[in-house]
Amino acid sequence: MSYRLFGAETSAYSTKMRSYLKYKSVPFDWVPRTQETEDELKRVSRFATLPVLVTASGFAVHDTTPLIEALEADSPEPSATPADPTLGFLACVLEEYADAWLAKTVFHYRWTRKKDQRLAAQRTIDDYYTVTPPADRKAAEDLAIETMGAQLKTMQLDGELGDALEKSFKRFVKLLDEHLKKHLFIFGERPSIADFAIAGQLIQMMKDPTPAKIIEKDGAFVAKWCEFMTAPTASGPFAAFEDLKDTLAPIFADDLGLFFLPWAAENLESSLAGAETFTVTLGKDAVALTPLRSAARSFRELRRKFVAGQTVEALKAFTDATETTVFLLRPQRVDTRPAAPAEDADAEAPEADAAEANGEAAGDTEAPGSAEAGEAGEARRKRRRRRRGGRGRGEGSAAAEGDADDGSGDASDEGAPAEASADADESES
Repeated sequence: MSYRLFGAETSAYSTKMRSYLKYKSVPFDWVPRTQETEDELKRVSRFATLPVLVTASGFAVHDTTPLIEALEADSPEPSATPADPTLGFLACVLEEYADAWLAKTVFHYRWTRKKDQRLAAQRTIDDYYTVTPPADRKAAEDLAIETMGAQLKTMQLDGELGDALEKSFKRFVKLLDEHLKKHLFIFGERPSIADFAIAGQLIQMMKDPTPAKIIEKDGAFVAKWCEFMTAPTASGPFAAFEDLKDTLAPIFADDLGLFFLPWAAENLESSLAGAETFTVTLGKDAVALTPLRSAARSFRELRRKFVAGQTVEALKAFTDATETTVFLLRPQRVDTRPAAPAEDADAEAPEADAAEANGEAAGDTEAPGSAEAGEAGEARRKRRRRRRGGRGRGEGSAAAEGDADDGSGDASDEGAPAEASADADESES
């Protein structure tokens, strides 16, 4: 089967997907979003986001994370998913870090500094207008800058978060560089889903003057790795966890555990609680933010994976040692409800809320073949939602699923013309 990948050179997720398809030797045609391809892109896709992978039958898919999961299942080799359960989960964490946190960093550096803004706008115009240039080039660039700047608030970037992103990024470059001095890829001799996601974001940063200088100064191995990640090949297997953890642990302890994971955990809890704002300590600084629902949904899924992996001794030991367990396990709720009478047939077992508190699907333990049991489980879930006053709005609810993009896609689609550049890159944070 041959695919068509619509994307842009300024889209981190397009870079991620293109690199992955090359690694897997999946036949595809790269279709840049330009004046010439704009109408076709609108015909094949329901959403104005990049990238878009179109199958031979015309089916269009946007979200790279489930797309890569599906392709991995379809074509297991060469694998991009470590079979070791500890490495497999850590790869998922780093992919989420790239898609939700580094993507914010890209946008922050690119659209909050005048020099970076201007060069990014120039690239946008150059890449898109392949037939007829804009009548007023300067006005088109200014409009692109204005349009992208308007997205800062919806992405939590209109306040103090930018400082935390920069501190985190500078740490990450140094820590990743130390790790890549000893390993060809993050998990050994072949790229993983984490490599594709992180490299996609860092390749974008190497296009912008400010973050490019940081990588040039402290990330010589990172820069070489990014070049190789544009079309990587496997030179061997994934490494053993024991051979990786000495330089992998500082990445989690000294960066993710101080910045990304506290943000992701508090964003999720605040979303579930229906809070309008929340304050979280990132590094040493307290930052006030507005919850992002799509980021909450993806991090809740990551927590579910962690709950399932709790029987893996090496994983639990690693997250305990790096002090990240507290963010990956949901805090236990204190149940202040009065005890239900013993004769109440609808009384819920306390295990239900305990399971839900850990991100598990409470009420889904009935026999799958029993329609009555399924209806009873759904009734219990509805009662819990009513008692919580809509606490679960952030994820899994009809309200959340019906929400339009809330701006948390983070890395904007700068491959579009200035008029359309408000369209977000894929919303997968």
